[in-house]
Amino acid sequence: MKIKKFLSLIIIVIIPFMAKSQDYCDFILQTQDFQDSVKLKYQGDFQIIDSNTFKVDTYLDFFNSVAIQKDYKIGLYYFDNFVGGNPFLYAVKENREIENKDKNSLYRLLNKKKYRAKNHMIPTDSEIGFLQYLFFSEMGEQFALKWHSYYNEKYIICSYDKLINVVNELSESEDFFADLEDLKKIRDISPQILIEKNKDDYSITWIENRTHSGIYKCTYEIKRDKPFNIKKINEEKLVEINMTFIY
Repeated sequence: MKIKKFLSLIIIVIIPFMAKSQDYCDFILQTQDFQDSVKLKYQGDFQIIDSNTFKVDTYLDFFNSVAIQKDYKIGLYYFDNFVGGNPFLYAVKENREIENKDKNSLYRLLNKKKYRAKNHMIPTDSEIGFLQYLFFSEMGEQFALKWHSYYNEKYIICSYDKLINVVNELSESEDFFADLEDLKKIRDISPQILIEKNKDDYSITWIENRTHSGIYKCTYEIKRDKPFNIKKINEEKLVEINMTFIY
């Protein structure tokens, strides 16, 4: 009888945790799927974001537990340099527009702290709020990449199915090499996102696949008070990935 009560208690504790973990992963997967759907199109000799595949408001809808700072709006600019490209999410006052500058001047401008979109986002004081805030800050511009930009490609692995797919792809790939023993070991690692709420901060652990360098288990600390500073407090390389080619 005691064993049944104990098992019932375990189930009561585990089921809500699993449900929340699934919610976290659903957010990650849906957002990353949208990022992967973004396309480029030519405008003269350069490429720009295809507005048919990316609209800022649609993208921000994924971050429904993060608010934009009052009186600010978010925009996106794509810096195309032929062999690569960098999308920048920026923030300006609602009654302002980015000045029409040459590309180098605009690049320097949008790299300033006051124009970075992530510095104008406010998470709700909840686990999902701070997860969305961390993802926006660390992964929010991971889309519409090409050529050399793929060197910086990364995404979150949060489901076991995705983890196994990555392991199988690396095991069979002719373009990337990873140690088979390391790949075997990570099959036993849970990819669930872990979130811990503390007095002054949230601690979030997830697995990052940096497709051209390795798979890492990372833990971030995000302060609960403005300006919601983010600090990576731990990084463990699970698998080293080596390329067998050059773009």
